[in-house]
Amino acid sequence: MPSLRPSQITLQSRSDGGPFVEFLLFDGEGIPTDDVLHADSCEVYFSDITADFEKPEAVETWHRVLSVTPGEICIYPIHQRGGSANYGAPKHNPIDQIVLARPKAHPYSLPTNRDELEGLLSTLPAGFAKDWQIGLGLLWEYRFIIDSIADIGGIDTIVIHGEDGSDDAKICGSSYYLGIDRYFELKRSLDRLSQRHQRETRSDKQLVCYTGLAHAADPIRNPERPKKLPANVLTDLIKLGRGRSQLSIADQKSAVHLVKDNAGVIAKKTPMILLDLKADIERVTLGELIERYKKLMSTDAKEGKWQQFLADNPFILDMAFSFPVKLVCERPYVGSKRFTGRGGNYSDFLVAAKSTGNVALIEIKHPQKDLLKTPAYRNDTYGPSVELSGSIAQIIHQRASLQREILQLKEDLEEPVHAHAVPAIVVIGRTPSDKHQRRSFEQYRNTLKDVTVVTFDELQQRLEDIHKALSPSTPASSNLKLDASAEEDDVPF
Repeated sequence: MPSLRPSQITLQSRSDGGPFVEFLLFDGEGIPTDDVLHADSCEVYFSDITADFEKPEAVETWHRVLSVTPGEICIYPIHQRGGSANYGAPKHNPIDQIVLARPKAHPYSLPTNRDELEGLLSTLPAGFAKDWQIGLGLLWEYRFIIDSIADIGGIDTIVIHGEDGSDDAKICGSSYYLGIDRYFELKRSLDRLSQRHQRETRSDKQLVCYTGLAHAADPIRNPERPKKLPANVLTDLIKLGRGRSQLSIADQKSAVHLVKDNAGVIAKKTPMILLDLKADIERVTLGELIERYKKLMSTDAKEGKWQQFLADNPFILDMAFSFPVKLVCERPYVGSKRFTGRGGNYSDFLVAAKSTGNVALIEIKHPQKDLLKTPAYRNDTYGPSVELSGSIAQIIHQRASLQREILQLKEDLEEPVHAHAVPAIVVIGRTPSDKHQRRSFEQYRNTLKDVTVVTFDELQQRLEDIHKALSPSTPASSNLKLDASAEEDDVPF
């Protein structure tokens, strides 16, 4: 025997015959009539307090809950408990009425008594409350449908209809037009979620008790049991919102661990998914790296911060070479100490070609260092600044010292390196904005022998170019215009 709702149990205990219902018939001109054969509409009134519909104060105790014509049923969901403070108020404010268009098969009949009213309500779609005594409208478990429409704002009427508009989800004025097929699909989705939650709750309770009792008492005979996830649980979860899911820090870590635990299976069954994920991670990581790079450029960070940033992200140093390199050492000693222990040269980074082990030196200066002397030397020609020429002289000296003492210096390194021909890289300043200064800078750095000068903004541009290449291309926007008449179509019934 199915269980009764609390409101139904309350009804069974009443002795005053309530709740009460009255029927008012109207002809085609809206005039009250007692002639059922000539009536064109019927309004149904409800009271949970008094049976007297004729008293002057009936307006405070009686409330319209239903209007019926052959073409539609209009439900006015209200709070129907007489003892509540909101008695008679709309149940889903600001939604105060739900209209059901007539079925295609036959028109609605006008009720004139309780039996006919109950017969009419029994024909309502599944999911609707069909007992006038405890309240009309959607059942409690489907309230989210109404709540979601109410959250849109400016809507007071929901119209559910079929035929050509059976999949509608439209707003017209203060009315929301919901197709009957879309309504049933929403109802089925809510039913599936409720059923899945009940099954998962039962399974979780069993697992908690097993772990806390059987496993705790004898872990060897009763080993731990993993939680069984329903098939497609993650797919269904992501589809619910149709957008990017916002995860907490704990959930983010759990998601990463879940992928790592299943990486082997994914690689065998759907390797392209894993490759796509790898590409996405690389693209997002590179995007974050570029944003941090830009922030350092905009905040005029000191050389020490740049040194640490590049040490933490040696991938950026690769941008200064035309071949793959690996970081060998940060702040490497390159020789030239005297017998007294004084002196000695230190560069910023020592890298080596991944294929040959040939070393290279990188000297990091500041993005704000001037590249050229001003004013112009003659005829819009600019010479190198003290910072630029000094940096080049410094790294040439470091290279000579390294080549002279490489045999001793490389003994402390785990991987073999060589000084066949040591490239020297100076990262300094920003590319000049003036065209004459750009020409002078380009001419000067291209005359240097075995020393490459790269600006900070050039490194940034190379990073951005790689990020753009990794990013999916944006499809060209369509030039097709929507049919204007389609937007102005009347809502079909």
